[in-house]
Amino acid sequence: MEIPQDLKSYLQVEVDQWDVAHIVCIKCKKRFFTVRDAAIHLYRVHGVKVAQKYAET
Repeated sequence: MEIPQDLKSYLQVEVDQWDVAHIVCIKCKKRFFTVRDAAIHLYRVHGVKVAQKYAET
């Protein structure tokens, strides 16, 4: 699972105890399965403007 360079300061990949990879918001620790869902969260909840281009794809 690859996080775009623009979003690496806001998101990280974590693997849970069942070996399932999640994208995690560094600001609030909310978990996501796709970069698009995480980008939508960053844009709408935290106001991260750079995430908008990933939320629309």
